[in-house]
Amino acid sequence: MIWNRKRRPMPAQPRGALGIGALVRVVDVTDGGEQWVEADGSPEPIGLIVAPGGNQIVGYPGVGEPLSWTVAFDEPVYTKDGRGPFERATVLSRQLVPVEG
Repeated sequence: MIWNRKRRPMPAQPRGALGIGALVRVVDVTDGGEQWVEADGSPEPIGLIVAPGGNQIVGYPGVGEPLSWTVAFDEPVYTKDGRGPFERATVLSRQLVPVEG
């Protein structure tokens, strides 16, 4: 019976890994993705990953990585072409750099 199985502990994420709850800096990349700025025009806004991005099926913990993540920002952000403000946005994984605390 599946519901009687003991849950396996989740593997610890390596330091600097992306996942829900990770504090990240959004950087520009040359191959796709939006370019983001803070309301004051500062580049590389910081936010918190709150969910996988879009309608993606995420594999088992520690296996692969979603192509994008939903990031919540503490202050509204804009795209460099002037769209916004956004409190949350779907951002490509390759644009996210973990903020070391």
